Amino acid sequence: MKVHPNGCEEQLEGRKAFLAHGDLSNPREWKYRTFRKILKNRWTYSLMHFAGPRLSRQVARWLSQLSYQKYHTDFRSHPLPAFREFAHQKFLEGFQIVILGHSHFPEEFRERIDGREYYYFNIGDWMTHRSFLRFTPPDQFQLSRFQS
Repeated sequence: MKVHPNGCEEQLEGRKAFLAHGDLSNPREWKYRTFRKILKNRWTYSLMHFAGPRLSRQVARWLSQLSYQKYHTDFRSHPLPAFREFAHQKFLEGFQIVILGHSHFPEEFRERIDGREYYYFNIGDWMTHRSFLRFTPPDQFQLSRFQS
């Protein structure tokens, strides 16, 4: 598996697409960006290696619980505009499709620029919204929710 920490460019049926977790798409999340820089560097990885897998897993579980409490207990009634702004900037860079997921809020948005249609999707999350994005070539996207 190849990991793209800053997102990646893909071709979806001949259209240029930007896919990313989306955690770097909101410039106003400076606390998260600082935390990410601390967490994702060689010194932290060395410390985790030194601490061993048991302690590292305990710390990771604790951080995961904090994240869950922040993003899964207080829901917004609408998505943050920063993600649409990020998608719009990517459209201006030449991407026709932008797919993110960090906001935990499923959203679909289409924008017309100079007569061309551009697509932004935020997949949302599985835990609460049970949302996912289905792509059926050549050009069908469907933001859906799993019904049990």
